[in-house]
Amino acid sequence: MTMLEWLAERRVNCAMRFEAITFAQSKEWQMGNGQLSHMTGGFFSVHGVIAGSNVRDLDGLVQPIINQPEIGILGFMVAKGDDGYQWLVQAKAEPGNIASVQLAPSVQATHSNYMRRHGGAATAYLAYFTGTSDALVSDSLQSEQGTRFLKKFNRNAMCLLEEKAEIVNEHYHWLSAEAIRQALGTEFAINTDARSVIVSSPWKYVAGEGVPFSGAGPYQQALYASYQAPGERDIVPIALERVAALRQHIALSVEAVALEALPGWAVLDDRVHAAGQGGPSIEVRQYHVHAPEREKIDWDQPLVLSTSSDEVVLLCQKRNGHLQFLLRPAIEVGLTGGVEFGPSFKKETAASQPDWLSALVDGNSAETLISIDQSDEGGRFMQACCRYQVALVPEGHVADDDGHNLWVTLGELEHLCAAPGVLTNEARSVVSLLLHFA
Repeated sequence: MTMLEWLAERRVNCAMRFEAITFAQSKEWQMGNGQLSHMTGGFFSVHGVIAGSNVRDLDGLVQPIINQPEIGILGFMVAKGDDGYQWLVQAKAEPGNIASVQLAPSVQATHSNYMRRHGGAATAYLAYFTGTSDALVSDSLQSEQGTRFLKKFNRNAMCLLEEKAEIVNEHYHWLSAEAIRQALGTEFAINTDARSVIVSSPWKYVAGEGVPFSGAGPYQQALYASYQAPGERDIVPIALERVAALRQHIALSVEAVALEALPGWAVLDDRVHAAGQGGPSIEVRQYHVHAPEREKIDWDQPLVLSTSSDEVVLLCQKRNGHLQFLLRPAIEVGLTGGVEFGPSFKKETAASQPDWLSALVDGNSAETLISIDQSDEGGRFMQACCRYQVALVPEGHVADDDGHNLWVTLGELEHLCAAPGVLTNEARSVVSLLLHFA
């Protein structure tokens, strides 16, 4: 059975159901003290923020935001099989997923979940990622969406096993590295949490056997040359130094305020939404979920809806003899210090990006290497769709440089993905498309 056949089977057999409810109908969450919070005090809360900044598009920004100070575990178990490396995935049903079920890491759990504050079953395979283990080959804290979360990080880890662990139920499956690469290039097949763990882990394990990008394909030669380009600089310290300099330059204050006190926003019986024009295109609603596949069968929770789709683009160009990829500073209200390196272009924050960049993305001069639609993580977002694209800029096109851009080879990009707190969630997601070719 192929990866897509198994995923289709899991979707057909998925018994998850959900419906929107009013905040008063919630049995687990309460609207009080200016925020929407879980009655145990765990999981996360939703409150308002007002930003002040010397960055025009952040100054005066007003919106609800998810405050989840807990650090969750996103972990993949990988084992060497007869035909290369095998990855243990779970077919995870989330209410906000497009297509209901997407492939997730072996362990995808918040601290409250794996401590069982929901009163449900234990998290499978958790022991592989708690305590100390010589089997961990990657382990880093990576940020979540800075436009939706307030300084949120998850632990991204990969555990290399000597042999495959036993499957605990029908929702888990060992997939070949080839199947993982296929999933990375397929719309709505593999969730953003899984993408983040894969790109922050050593890429050789998703290549299966041999060196990444050494196979046959239309872009393989250029990608392989970029990946193998001799390193003349230590890219992670360079990136961190630029981020630190930007954080010193950018003034950003974030004030927590009650949801009902958010200017231009309204708290209704069943939603928090923008009452006026020009604010972020989001709203917050409460959902009751019935999911026999999950550790807890029945629960309710808030989810953030996006009223428009987003677009994320990673541009590349042959520079100095090798294909290089353009990273630009992402300045977002929820990022620590307000800054990390993001993709070349993000539609939601396009107003803060230079005109030449928008013109390049909107024009027809760049060649699309790969492009897919992907929904954000369905445990926090209701069918929030984003178009991810990697595009090649012609050599003759000269991109303006404001001194903050970072052009990197594919080999340097692997190091940046593994480093904690350097690349945004969206940057890691769009880089995962490149591993389809690995």
